[in-house]
Amino acid sequence: MSEDRVWKEWSQSAKQAVKEQYPFQLQPLETEVLKKIQLQNRRRPWRIAAWTAGVAVSATFFLQVVQPLHRVEDLFGLTGAQQYPAQFEWSTPDQGFSQARDHGYPILPEIKVEKDGFTFQLKDLMVDQRRITYTLLVSGEKLEEIVRDNDEDKKFALLYGGLIVNLGEMSLRGGASTDLQPIKGTNYFVIKANYLLESQKMRELMNQPNPVLPVVIERQNKDSNEVLAEIRVPLPKAVLAAEKVIEPIQGSHAEMGADKLVDNLSVNQIVAAPTIMLVELEAKLNNGFELKRLQNARLVDEKGKEYSAVDDTVNPNVGRILGTDKYTLKFIPSLYFADLPEGLELRFSGIVANREMGESLVLDRNAKYPQDIPFGKQTLRIQQVYYKDDHLFIVIPNKEPEEITLRIDNQIYKDFIIADSLETVTFSFPVKKKDSYELWLSGFEREESTFEGVIPITPKK
Repeated sequence: MSEDRVWKEWSQSAKQAVKEQYPFQLQPLETEVLKKIQLQNRRRPWRIAAWTAGVAVSATFFLQVVQPLHRVEDLFGLTGAQQYPAQFEWSTPDQGFSQARDHGYPILPEIKVEKDGFTFQLKDLMVDQRRITYTLLVSGEKLEEIVRDNDEDKKFALLYGGLIVNLGEMSLRGGASTDLQPIKGTNYFVIKANYLLESQKMRELMNQPNPVLPVVIERQNKDSNEVLAEIRVPLPKAVLAAEKVIEPIQGSHAEMGADKLVDNLSVNQIVAAPTIMLVELEAKLNNGFELKRLQNARLVDEKGKEYSAVDDTVNPNVGRILGTDKYTLKFIPSLYFADLPEGLELRFSGIVANREMGESLVLDRNAKYPQDIPFGKQTLRIQQVYYKDDHLFIVIPNKEPEEITLRIDNQIYKDFIIADSLETVTFSFPVKKKDSYELWLSGFEREESTFEGVIPITPKK
């Protein structure tokens, strides 16, 4: 089995975890993750791969494709009198942040902290009650030592998993790019972040007399994390007021016709923040399905102007509010700085839904194989079952093996072995030798329904 193939399988797992978390486009990220992993595979011995894989998800959550620093007019296409100072470095220059800036929404002052041989500079910081973007520059003698040593392991640990930035108890969704680059003779580790914030925690924070957002910078170690610095960011009153709620007209729901997958789909409200707009949907689906996507979702006003949903092509573009039938759908730019348009509608071209499945059956080690096991609309073909070296091995075709998760006696597989022929995948389970085992299958069933959906939000003239 080649190490390249193992790294590829591991990085695919990490990328899948990122896909489930990031609300932004990921195609450049996927390419970059695999490139970094394959490069590191040629540099690092296989003996330390286990710990590296253990932090795959947490490390990859703040990896995105490294972008060079550009002039701001290159990023926004500004010319002449519209140009802004070149030193203004946007973390993720999307229309939401640029529109907020152009309408005078505040960019918070730079904060600089020096500690234990590192210098931390937090700049280009903009935050509303739903989103945050910033650039964190890390420099200092400790970083210069790593660069001078030219230690690839230390660089890898620093760039792709070594530093974590937390915002207190805030749950974050989004991404950050990382880069190591010399600027005027000084080396800087640059983190550019763009996150969605947990609205409930933000409300709790903003209700305090003098709200302060804690930015905690940690070094990730094998056993525990070491706090390197904490930067406390005072939040101005503008953040407290940075939200408008748009209530839809009565009867704001889609006509589902004869569709059997969805009973009801309606808009409860629109929350407009300076940098992003969130549409709260209520969707009642049948047979245990959960809404994952509105196809080609967009807000359209009476004049035909469209606001497209964030990430409508790669990831699920709706997120469920746990314990409810409510979902959120994100749009950029926001209506926060504009008058409410007339005849506003939510339009889409269909829905995609998933249903979690699980099934338990008895696996007979001595039965005749191959054997086909129906599972929803799929079929799991078990080609071989055998016991060796205190492990039970199950061999299946090498065709999207991650679609169905296997457990034996409630244990997940410990090893994932790809046969030399690349035609099969072998799962290893550390269980006692028996004639029969409980085999648990789990996975998701996907359903798609295509129709032209229209949900009215504001009345027409």
